[in-house]
Amino acid sequence: MSFIAFNQHTSSQKSLHIVNCLASFFVSLIFIYFIYRLFQTYDWGHSFTKFLCFSGLFALILMLFKHRHQQDDIGNILLITECLLALAGLAFILVRMIPVYGEFIFVPPTVDIGYTTEHAAKQFFLFGQNPYLSQDINVRPELAPKHRGFHYGPGMLLGYAPAAFFPDIGYKAMSLLYFIIASISLSMLVFNNIKKKGCWQVISTILITLVLFLLPERLWYEVFKVGANDIYPVALLLLGIVCVQKEQWLFAGILMGLSIASKFSPAAFLLIMFLRKDIQRNFFIGCVLGIMPLIVFLAWDYHAIMANVFILRMSLEFDSTSLYSITPDTLHVLFPLVQFCAVLYFIVRNVNRTLYSEEILVCFTLLLIVIEVSFQEMHANHLIWFYPFIAFIVGTHRHRLFLTKGFVS
Repeated sequence: MSFIAFNQHTSSQKSLHIVNCLASFFVSLIFIYFIYRLFQTYDWGHSFTKFLCFSGLFALILMLFKHRHQQDDIGNILLITECLLALAGLAFILVRMIPVYGEFIFVPPTVDIGYTTEHAAKQFFLFGQNPYLSQDINVRPELAPKHRGFHYGPGMLLGYAPAAFFPDIGYKAMSLLYFIIASISLSMLVFNNIKKKGCWQVISTILITLVLFLLPERLWYEVFKVGANDIYPVALLLLGIVCVQKEQWLFAGILMGLSIASKFSPAAFLLIMFLRKDIQRNFFIGCVLGIMPLIVFLAWDYHAIMANVFILRMSLEFDSTSLYSITPDTLHVLFPLVQFCAVLYFIVRNVNRTLYSEEILVCFTLLLIVIEVSFQEMHANHLIWFYPFIAFIVGTHRHRLFLTKGFVS
């Protein structure tokens, strides 16, 4: 009788475990979808709404990662079911998004971060001019003439070089390429992270992660309709972390260095995760090689690039998208203080650790959320930084939200 009772108890435990895993899966997806709809609906302004959305993502990531060591086996039948649901979800997303945003691939970018990149590439590659010395690339009236040059790093010029020669399609074609690279790199990150698990666990996790990455309409809108260039430095970071997983430290450093030479954020905050006692020398060498385009332009005209890429950012006024706009002036000092403390915390936390890629991504995403909500701007194109990393974390740990004890068979 005791043996039968034990089997019944074990069976009951297993059933409860599966129910918790499936509940975690659906709650996580619904929660993410709800937040992404808020991001899509409330764009300019609405800083408090964005703060609540980022706070929810921060809490979800913390809770999932807290339970990362808990067993989440639900059996092959349910994993196959997840695969079928994910395939249906991917098909639905592609059928919905491609007809709406596919036509914009043949249209030049309309947002300033896009058309200034295209204009700067033309100046440099066609006429041999320094786009940081120009006073008409970004003719915003509130900017002094010395700040009207190109506002991003020279790595961005390299990434969008075809835009100089093919003005009608070159820019968006490159964004499409980086979109594909980001998707493939994200899949490789998942595969390398859980390849020792069962086949269906790997396949289902990759598919769910891709669904989460492609789900937000804001991603498609920013990349393909208005032409945000953030997909390029993010694709470099994703590919760089794949190299970290394979311990190809030189290539990882080059890719991450090139990302920071393209756009300071988010690459600089990922590099903070590598400031450890056991930092690889080849990684450091690679970073130096990756930022060489920035060094070359600094040598060309130090004052021009400092004025447009660094000084402008440091002197940036807040706008209605930030928490600054709804906070008394006397409390504004808290925001840079929060950023400093967050950076210092992760440096101190990680300095003696040997971090694996999954933990690096989680720490980076949490730090980036803190930086974003305490910055002078929370613009919609910044969301491109977060989508792939949130997809990786939630997709990998989707079954663990309600787990507190691992099931032992």
